[in-house]
Amino acid sequence: MSNDSFTSELGYQVTLSIAVALLRTGLLTEGEFARARTLLLEKYHPPIGILLAEVG
Repeated sequence: MSNDSFTSELGYQVTLSIAVALLRTGLLTEGEFARARTLLLEKYHPPIGILLAEVG
């Protein structure tokens, strides 16, 4: 994995984990979380995160 790919994946995973925490605490709705995940995928283009998003 190249350095750029790693940086993209890391940024995506870190911000996604924050969104998951907000969802679990009730600060985000399911709809807001889905929209946030879509925006994060568009912003970071994570090589592994895209594969996992397609499965989930």
